[in-house]
Amino acid sequence: MAEQRKRKVEEGLVEGKLSGSIWKLAAPMMIGGALQDLFSIVDLFFVGKLGHIEVAALAIAGTTMAILTMLVQGIGVGTMALVSHFTGEKNYEMSDFVLGQTILLGVIGSVFMLIVSFFLVEPLLMLFGATGNVLFYAADYLKINFVFSIVIFLFAGVTNALQGSGDAKTPLYALVVANILNIILDPLLIMGYGPFPAMGVAGSAVATVITRGIGALFLFFHLFFGHSTLRFKWKYLKPLPSLMGRIVNIGFFASLQVFIREVSFLFLMRLVTSFGDITLAAYGIGSRLRTFIMVPGFGFASAAAVLVGQNLGAGKPERAKKSAWRAVIYYELIAIPLAILFLIFAGPIVGIFNDHPEVITVGSSFLRYLAVTFPFLAFSLVFSQALNGAGDTKTATLINAIGQLIFRVPFAYLCALTLGLGYQGIWLGINASDIVQGLGMIVVFNSGHWQKVFIEHKKKLSRHIDVDAGEVEAG
Repeated sequence: MAEQRKRKVEEGLVEGKLSGSIWKLAAPMMIGGALQDLFSIVDLFFVGKLGHIEVAALAIAGTTMAILTMLVQGIGVGTMALVSHFTGEKNYEMSDFVLGQTILLGVIGSVFMLIVSFFLVEPLLMLFGATGNVLFYAADYLKINFVFSIVIFLFAGVTNALQGSGDAKTPLYALVVANILNIILDPLLIMGYGPFPAMGVAGSAVATVITRGIGALFLFFHLFFGHSTLRFKWKYLKPLPSLMGRIVNIGFFASLQVFIREVSFLFLMRLVTSFGDITLAAYGIGSRLRTFIMVPGFGFASAAAVLVGQNLGAGKPERAKKSAWRAVIYYELIAIPLAILFLIFAGPIVGIFNDHPEVITVGSSFLRYLAVTFPFLAFSLVFSQALNGAGDTKTATLINAIGQLIFRVPFAYLCALTLGLGYQGIWLGINASDIVQGLGMIVVFNSGHWQKVFIEHKKKLSRHIDVDAGEVEAG
């Protein structure tokens, strides 16, 4: 039966109207991004009913979870890039091999996280300042996530592989199933309703692991029995060093992008907290609204990554370039009107989240500063992922590092402290870095260097991959 199944090839991504291709990918990815956000919000909502200690534990555990996020993101970006390349050139079996290597890397990553769970959880949390009950609850939460991280690796890995093949709907269905179950399980396991034990913060982690696991099973069922572009067979699990190495090579710099973002966030948070609770609250509201604006951006950015990868694989570099630019334009059509709304109605918008007059004043100023950067944010988000889709994660990482570490943090400290501009100096630092990063992404994307990187990696792979694949067939 499985052998008779035909592949469902997503037509139109390398030919036909670009607008249809972009929306076909971007719409499910935007909804998926919103659902990812919902996962965190649901956890926070139910944990919040336990008290501020438990909320603090969840917050500090979330910061430490960046280790797992870095590994998952790295493997995911490398997977999406290579699957899109091979799918674009209609080499579907190599896409299947990439899926197999992704699963192997997920297993390796989960073993690493298992070691971290045994020896490093408490030291890491203490490094971030956790003590007492906060440390106790956060450690429980992290240990459960790290011990069972295999389900997170598999869920994310297969999701990225399917998206790279042009299938954005199946991962969305899996996310919908996982979210519905998470909303049901969270109160049962956190609060202990009915026959369920009251597990507190740890219950949130158990719910996450169970629901992600069910989501992963949903995706594997699709690979085994569904009408899919990708196929999963046991032979694809035989290690192919060149292919696995290429996923890691691309993924390393993608992981570094997460690391840069987290380091920048920590330095900035330290500066914000030095100006007191009012500024911290305003910054928290503004940052949350900024993330809200970025959700559709991530959808268009991921669509650009897949389209750039597939069109490069199909030998259509000009269409690849047009895909990214068109995705930027569509995102601008959302970002610019929202920027205008934020400029005009900054006060009432902040007032929805907090009615303290000073928080509204400080938060309104932050929101107006942010609004100016929304158009530049579009360039930064979409072109960064487009470079990742081409396999040129090194350049994307370099621009991110210049914008967020070399420019944002020092400039914010200079304006806020040395020039005495206070919290407005922090907003200026964020503004300036977003503008620099956006303009930098335009320059590097238009240079076409990413096309040369793609050609170079293709040459390297072709020298080894036939030998590796031959060994698999012989085995």
